Amino acid sequence: MHAVRPSHARLRLAAACGAMLFAVSAGADTPQSYEINAGFDVAPQSLYWYGESIAALNHAMAKDGFLLRVSGGLVVYEYAAPDDIGGNIDGQLWQFDFMPGYQIVRGAHSIGGYVGVDLQDSELDPDDPTNPVRGTAAGFKVAGNYDFGDDKQPLEASLVGEYSTAFETYYAELRVGARVIDKLFIGPAAEMDGQTGYESWRLGGYGRYEFELSGGATLDIGLAVGHQFVGGDGSAGPAGGAGTYGTLEFNTDF
Repeated sequence: MHAVRPSHARLRLAAACGAMLFAVSAGADTPQSYEINAGFDVAPQSLYWYGESIAALNHAMAKDGFLLRVSGGLVVYEYAAPDDIGGNIDGQLWQFDFMPGYQIVRGAHSIGGYVGVDLQDSELDPDDPTNPVRGTAAGFKVAGNYDFGDDKQPLEASLVGEYSTAFETYYAELRVGARVIDKLFIGPAAEMDGQTGYESWRLGGYGRYEFELSGGATLDIGLAVGHQFVGGDGSAGPAGGAGTYGTLEFNTDF
């Protein structure tokens, strides 16, 4: 999934890149010229923090145009060590990507795509030479998304997918929600997540409520809960082991 404690220098670098990205987009006062997403995920033997910032270079997130995305994550996890090591392995993995992209908006439909670079660093304590996800890896990354929904629609849907050559990391998510009340959506959710030597699947549900802020901005708060299945021998990887998962999400448009 995503994972590790970066050094303070690396954290400062990621923060500086994010600040530069929004300095570019914040030059215009037009609402919804950029978007921030953040969340926290809990699964058996895994804790994951992540953040993402997207800037519409034309200062209009709801129109066709070029985008610039910066995202990063930190996961700490644990899994049973091989017999010759014994005990448990504590893993930490951090990830950072920088990706320009483009989106097409047609009414309630929007399609976006990104291409860029991805950097990951994995640390294991004690070291596990049998784990292919260790050390630092840089790679080529692609991502895409489809979204359906607006204030007039009784349903919403989203499909996202990502692949990075760094540790052969991939992620996909599908959600379909129904409007329960004015700003509340509830529906099923499914995810796939994996890296070299590890894969997991999730089935569950999600709920999302949208708050309207001043100046046309919005704040979405979401919660997803379900069951995670793990492939292979069932050992936990960056996304955790088999069992119940929960994700708390925040999204805002400016």
